[in-house]
Formats: sequence, structure tokens, C-alpha cells
Amino acid sequence: MTRPLPAAATTARRLAEGERGLRAAPGGPRELTDLTGALNVLDKALAHSENRQREFLLSVSHELRTPLTATLGYAEALADGVVGPEELPMVGETLLSETRRLERFVQDLLDLAHLETDDFRVETRPVDLDALVGKAGTVWADRCARHGVVFRVERPGRALTVETDGVRVRQMIDGLAENALRVTPAGAPLVLALAPDGDGARLQVRDGGPGLTPEDAAVAFERGTLHARYQGVRPVGTGLGLAIVHRLAQRLGGTVTARGHGPEGGACFTVRVPGRPGATG
Repeated sequence: MTRPLPAAATTARRLAEGERGLRAAPGGPRELTDLTGALNVLDKALAHSENRQREFLLSVSHELRTPLTATLGYAEALADGVVGPEELPMVGETLLSETRRLERFVQDLLDLAHLETDDFRVETRPVDLDALVGKAGTVWADRCARHGVVFRVERPGRALTVETDGVRVRQMIDGLAENALRVTPAGAPLVLALAPDGDGARLQVRDGGPGLTPEDAAVAFERGTLHARYQGVRPVGTGLGLAIVHRLAQRLGGTVTARGHGPEGGACFTVRVPGRPGATG
């Protein structure tokens, strides 16, 4: 009865040492069969997780390489003295743009890493989401106007107070609006909407962009998946913004979902903010 136990222990040690593709042979009483089955499931889960991490690191490397190459090329040209005085403003703008792009990407990586830790702090207090959305709308109306995008806010116009972290809610709004503005063409709409939802609230960011396929919506919050799929096809960011929004929503006890096409024709992202910390509404 105990003969399969040493084999199972050996398999567990080999998994801990990094071996993959192992197969624990089932046998013996039901408890031992359950143990070997669990080891086989663990082996597959570890392999899947490590493959995703490897793909993510490759994506990060690719994303860093482009701005670094541009920055290095212009820096070498400046050092060699081959940039004329009339070209200096253009070179400076390019260097500034690429440096900011690197800065944002590194900050997104840090934010995502921070969200995965156990000591990530959520400071909850009564927050009037109607007022918060109003302030966010003022900022995004200006940004959309500069891109020729028609911005609209839909809100109750009265206090909608929930126990949550207002800073994190605003961070989610900004992340979703940034994502929407990137793909929304001039003349098309971008909508920030707020409505009561049980004892909590429902936030939406909708746009008039190209939208998402059902396959896109299913993986929208996976790190870098849509970025890799649409790079070179439509404007993309760092590939981390939606993943950050997803983790923030979870940390607040809420959810965020993606729909391929909303009322404005483009994508629709919905955040449900619970009425109290840890609630799911």
C-alpha cells in the first residue's frame, strides 16, 4: 500500500528542482491515486505558468528594445557631432518621447509587481463616486478635445457614496480611458458612465473605436496578449494597463469585464465597485 509513496515523494522533489513533463503513475488506494493525480495537475500548471512568464519576459524585452534603440541611435549621433543645429529640436523631442515611453513602461511593471504582493495597501473610506467621476471627466474632456474625440460623462448628478479607495478607483478610470483614447479616432465618442449597482456602483468606459472580438474580450486582461495581437495593426500601449486595472478591481473586492462592442460601437469595459471593502455585490 505504501510503495507508491516514495515514488510520489521523488516526483514532488523533481518538480521542486525544476523538472517538468513528469508523470506520476496512479495506483494503490484512492487516497494515493488522488495524490498522484494532484502531482500530475501540479506539473501541468507549473509548466503553463512558466511558459506564460517566459512569453511575458520576451514581450517585455521586445517592448524595451524599440525605445532603447531609438534613444541610443540619437545619443550616438549627438556624441559624434553629426546632428546639425537645425535638427536639435526634433532630436530632443524624439529623445524625450522615447524616454517617457520607457518611464511609463517601467512604472507599469512596478505597479503590476506591487499589486501582486500581499502588502499592497487599500485605504478605504466613504467616497462620493459622482464627484470623483466629475473631476475625472474634466481632465479627460480636455485630453479628448486635443485628439478631436467627442467626450461625454453620464453620472447621477447626486452623491453616490461607497466605502472604497478613491485613489485606486481613479487609477482604474484613467487606465481604461487611456486605453480607449488610444484607439478612438477623431470625431468618434468616448464615454465615462457611472450608475448605482445594488449597494455599490457600476463604472463604464465605452468608445467608438474598432472594438474587440469575442476572443479579444476573453483575454483582454492578460498581460501583453492584446498588445502582441495588435502591435503594428492599431495603436497599443505597454500591454500592461488592462492587467493593472483587473488587479486593482480585485483588490477592491470588485470586478472588471470587457465587452467587444458597446452602444458607441467600440469596446465597453465595466467595473463593479462593491459598497463596502471585500464585498462583491
